[in-house]
Amino acid sequence: MRFLNSVFSSKQVRRKFPIQAALHIVLDGALIGVLTTVAIMSSVALHSQYLWTKSFTKLETTRDLNRRILESTSILESYLLKNQKLSRYLVPTKAEDLIYVDRPEPEETNKLFNVTFKTRLLERISSFPIKSGY
Repeated sequence: MRFLNSVFSSKQVRRKFPIQAALHIVLDGALIGVLTTVAIMSSVALHSQYLWTKSFTKLETTRDLNRRILESTSILESYLLKNQKLSRYLVPTKAEDLIYVDRPEPEETNKLFNVTFKTRLLERISSFPIKSGY
C-alpha cells in the first residue's frame, strides 16, 4: 500500500482530484495483478513446453530403438535363412493354404509337459557316464 501511495506523494493532488487519485491507485493495482498473472502463466507455459519436449525426446528415442530392433531382427532372419538348409525347402504360401488347429486344453498341455519333462530328465540321467570302481 505504501508503494501505491508513494506514487501520489502530493497531498494537494489527492485533495484536489480524489476520484482521479483513487482511479490511479486502482489501475496501478490492476496492472500489477495483470503482470503477476502474465508471469505465472508464462512460467506454466514454459514448464509445459519443457515437459512436452522431454516426452517427445523419449518418444523419438523409443522409435529409434524400435527401428533398430526391427532392422537387427530382419538381418538375423536373413542370415539364418541363408545359412540353413531348411530354407531351400520352404515355399511361399497363401492364407488359403494355412491350417488352423484348435488350442489344446490346459490340462492336456500340463500332462504333456510333465511327461516330456520326466522323459527328458530320465534321458539326461541315463546319459551320464558311469564311473567304474570305487
